[in-house]
Parts: sequence; structure tokens; C-alpha cells
Amino acid sequence: MRPYVILLVLVLLPILAFVVQVHGIAPYSLTISPTTTSLGNTVNILVTVTNGNRNTFYTVTIGVQKPNGTGSAITTQAISTDNRGSGSVAVQYSSTSTSWTPLNGTVATNVGGVYNVAVNQTSPTNIANVATGQFTVTAMMSVVVSQPASGTIVQRGQMLTITATVANSLGAVSGATVTADTPSNGQLTLPEVSSANGVYSITYQVLMNDPLGSWTIIVRAKDTSQNSGVSLPADATITKSDLFVDAMVTYNSKGVPTTSFSTGDTLYPYFRIKYSGSSGTFLTAGQYVVSVKNPSGTTVANLTAVYDANRLGFYTPTGYSVSTFDPGGSWTVGINANTLNDGFGNTGPNFDTSVRVDVVTSPLGYLPFVIGGVMALLGGIVVLKRYDTSLEGFEHLEQMIGGPIPRGSSLLLLGDPGSGKTVLSYELLHDELEAGRPCAFLSYDAFPEDVQGRMGEFGWDIISHLRKGRLKIIDCYSGLAGQGEGALRDPSDLTELNIQVTSFITKAKNAPVTLILDSLTPIFNGVEAKQAINFLQTVGAKVKKTGGLFILTASKGAIPDDSIAKIKSIADGVIELTLVRTGRKGVRYLTVLKMERRRIASETVTFEIARGRGLVFRVSRFGIFRGKLMQLKLKPGHSSPKDAPKAVAPAKPEGKTVDEKDKGGAGSGLPPKGAGTRQR
Repeated sequence: MRPYVILLVLVLLPILAFVVQVHGIAPYSLTISPTTTSLGNTVNILVTVTNGNRNTFYTVTIGVQKPNGTGSAITTQAISTDNRGSGSVAVQYSSTSTSWTPLNGTVATNVGGVYNVAVNQTSPTNIANVATGQFTVTAMMSVVVSQPASGTIVQRGQMLTITATVANSLGAVSGATVTADTPSNGQLTLPEVSSANGVYSITYQVLMNDPLGSWTIIVRAKDTSQNSGVSLPADATITKSDLFVDAMVTYNSKGVPTTSFSTGDTLYPYFRIKYSGSSGTFLTAGQYVVSVKNPSGTTVANLTAVYDANRLGFYTPTGYSVSTFDPGGSWTVGINANTLNDGFGNTGPNFDTSVRVDVVTSPLGYLPFVIGGVMALLGGIVVLKRYDTSLEGFEHLEQMIGGPIPRGSSLLLLGDPGSGKTVLSYELLHDELEAGRPCAFLSYDAFPEDVQGRMGEFGWDIISHLRKGRLKIIDCYSGLAGQGEGALRDPSDLTELNIQVTSFITKAKNAPVTLILDSLTPIFNGVEAKQAINFLQTVGAKVKKTGGLFILTASKGAIPDDSIAKIKSIADGVIELTLVRTGRKGVRYLTVLKMERRRIASETVTFEIARGRGLVFRVSRFGIFRGKLMQLKLKPGHSSPKDAPKAVAPAKPEGKTVDEKDKGGAGSGLPPKGAGTRQR
């Protein structure tokens, strides 16, 4: 290379370097301290120039952008370089600084998140973003639960106060949204009770169906700037509420509260069930057993009490009728310990709860004299009346029906409480079992052991039939009484009940089956009337298809009249039983209202319930004689069947013993007891 060219290059290089220094970008650096801080703290921002123009003034703008666009601000600063081209400027970012100009929002570290910092040169030339950086403000709030204390035990129905204090590094937080979870994973919002101290509180009443056991209480807070905080857990334990009986009283058949009853009276218990964990919460659903015990402490009846909205308590639609067999003295009516359950695990009572009632029997010391005088005065009438009446056994019912109950039919036993519906269904059940037919008994009014015991009192042993599998008692009562699940977890689940009946019919292998349902009252109390009637039609069709019998019992007044009318219309036979009280004495009557495929007797007859015999009918002896004469006229060649009387009652000498009646001797004109059902 030529010497003059080299000389030219050496001259131009310093000139080019000077031009670059004048018009180029100075080397900037940005230092932020601290890079992470808490709400409300001050942040120091340092801008440094190195190797810039010597002895030069640089003008820069420093901008800070708050998180989520909540605010921005700028400040203009000058940097003077020394003879080495170095210089710096420091500025503080805080709410107390006066050098910042807010573009929107405020100048403060009052929002949690990342803050972006940008440095722009405005002189000697305009150059953007000569340096950038970030700092972070932590926005966690402190949430402290002061109530309840960990380990608190609260009973269902009781009140529990939840209190929390919310603060951040700036102090108490006001206007936050504070929440806590309920035991059932719902959400409670705690209202602010002190804005100055950041206190939030709520009183929660534990529900009767809230889960039992540990309840972990965690309080969460969030303010309008989305700053949040979570408390440490506070553990509380929820225990069951004990149920107890409140205000138990007994009513007579006139609806008058009383504790004194006599023969022929009917006792109706009433009571309320209250939760121990609350000041005024009562149970308003379910069915529960009320035990009636005689003076010796023996349970003579278990009545089903259902909730009556009109009475605001539990009432037994079917009461207990005091009979002549019941002893006088001090009786008890009550709820046995631990027999109440609301379905959510709240149980009780912790001990037997009962009310005392007195059963008064007529004094007999002076009655012989009175009876003697009356007998002397009315002797002739009494003798004539006694001669005209005869006690006939259960077979007299077939005479009234006009023959055996037709196979493949349904029979409704409708009557007053205590009129003998259940005893009649027991006797029909026993006759069907003795005839060798498979039977099922849907027990809605008594425990299976009570059914066995009651039938045993009349001499109808069913234990052998149960062992052989010829009889199945489907226990629908235990579930209603809250004393175990019985055959059904939910006795009002008619679908499950239908399945069990269908299974029984299938196992009978097309043999004629007899199904007895005692009684309809709990079903109509548990489901809608339309659903209950559809169930009866469905089950009745299945039973009748086998050639069997479907026998139902229902109490007057316990089921709506329109439903009773529908059941009468779909039943093939209806037998009505009535209990009429005259003073302290009750008289029972039986009427056959209808029976498909039979000519029935239209008269109403009186009957009695005798231990060891069952139903015993008191009929006119003269009427029996007239019936026999009509039978003679109806012999072949004398009359057509359609001219036969509706009912014929064969004569029976009154002096015959029970054993002679049951033998059905040749001269009696009667078939053996139960032949009506066994020979269908």
C-alpha cells in the first residue's frame, strides 16, 4: 500500500469515532433494588451511563407500568457524564415520591404482581428503551381465624361463629371478599364487622343433615386488586343432635285429651319430636312406633304414628281399642329408647319416654244385685232372645258370601280401627296355609314376631309353615319404625316391594298364591294416592293371574275417601267391618258389600272375636231354620240356581262345643273349618 493512503486512513479513524460518539447510543444500565418487595414498600431505581460522551448531559424518562394495567407513571431525569463519559441518576418509586407524574392510577406499590420499568433517552437524541427491567410486589394477605378454636365440638342444630382478621403489609384490609366452606362443601360469605381492624364474622347454624365428624374451616380473602390470602385450618367436630319426645298426650275417640280409658274406648297417642341441638326445631317427617303396655309391662300393641301437619305433631290414625280382655290399672304409652331416627343419623331418645294412662274396669261387687233385678224383670225377653240366637263359627262367612271366596280375585277388608280387620286377615291366611297354598304376608302394621304371637293366641300356628317356606312374611314395618331395615330399606319404595312380590310368585312355580297386605294406611301416607293405586292394580293382576287371592286391609278415615272409592271399584270383593260403641261396650258388625261371581247375603251380622277361635258370628236361629227350608226347596228338580236365596245359614245347636263344630259332623250340615278356602 502506498504511504499516502495509510496516512489518510490514520487521519479519518479519529474523525469517524467522534461522529459515532455524538450520534450513537450511550451504553445504559438499569439497577432496581429490591427486585422483590411487599405491598407499600419503596423501590430504588438507578440508571447508569458508561463510556458515553464526556462531559455531556443526557436526559432520560423512566416509566413504571403497574400489573394488569392498574396504573402507570413517568419521571424525567438528567444524567451528567464526567471526562470518562460516565454518569448516573437514582430515583425512588413510592407513594411519597414527588418526582413522578402519574399517567393513570397511582404511584405506589399497592398492587401485587410484576412492575415493568423502561428507560427512554430524550436528549441529545430521542432513543426508546435504552434500558428495561422489572420488580415484583408480593400481594399475599394475612388471614387469621380467631373463632372457632381448633378442637371445638358443635352439635347439629347449634350455632357456630366464624371470625377472621384480614391484613397485609399496609395494615388492616377493608372491603375484601372473605369466604369459608360449610360442612357440606357449600360456601359462606363473612360480612365485614370492623373496617378499621379488618374483622369479618358470621354465625352459622349447623344443619341437621350436615356430615358428622371433622369439619375443616379454612377462610379465604381477596380484595378488589385481586390480592389474596388463606388462613390456617381450624378443625371443628360435628356431633349428632339427639331426638327427644316432646308433649306426649293421649286422646280418646272423641278427640278429647285424657289419661283415663275404659272398655270400648280407643286410645290415640300424640306427640312431637324435637332436636336437642336447637332451641325450636321439630321433626316433621317419618313414621315411628308407639308401644302400649299393660300394667304387667307387656307390650300389647305397637301403633304407627305419622306426622300430621294439621296437628303439628305425630299421631296414630289407628289407635288401640281397650277390650274386655284387657286388665284395669296403670298402663303406659310411650316411645322406647333409641327408636327415633330422622334418616340423617340423629337418633334418640336416650331413655324410654312414656305417659301413664289408667284403664278403668267396671266394679263388679254390686253388679250381681243389679243384674239379678234386671234378669228377674226381663227374664222372659232374655230367654226368648237367647233361644233365637246361635253362635256360628268362621264358616258362616262363606254362607254370607254365597260360597268360597272365588279364586283369582282380590278382597278388600274395610273397617273401623279395632273392628277386627287384621284378625279376619289372619284367619283367612291360616285357612289358605292349611289348604297347602303358598302365602305371603306384607306386614306394614306389626313386626313379624308380633304377627306370629298374635296368631298363636288364636291357636293358628304358622311356625311350621315358615320353616317349610310355604309362608313368607315381608317385613315392611321395621323400616317404618326405625328399628332396622327389615325386608325393605325404604318401605315406601313400591318398586322394590313389587320386585319382592314378583320373586315370591316366581318361586311358587305357577301355583296359586295368596298375598295379604296389612294395612294400606302407611302406603298412602308414604306415596301419592295415584302411585299407590297403580301398585295395587299391578300386584293384584299378578296374584290373580296365578288363580290366587289378594287380600287388603284398610282403616276408615285413615285413607282419603276418593282413594277408598277407587280401591272398592277395583277390588272383586269388599267386606266391611264396623265397631259401634254403646257406653263402655263395643259391638262389631260385618257386611259383605260385594263379591264377584257370588250371590251374597245383604244383611249385617254381629260377631265377636274369641281367643282360640277367631271370628264367631251371632245369627238368628229362626233365620237358620228358614235357610234350611229354602235349601230343601232348592234341591234338583225344584228350583233353578238363580232363584236361590242370597245367603243360607245352616242351623247349629247352641250347646255344641268348639271341638264338635270343628269336626264338622255328619248331622251338623257344616263343612270343616276353613273348607271354604281349601276347596276353592
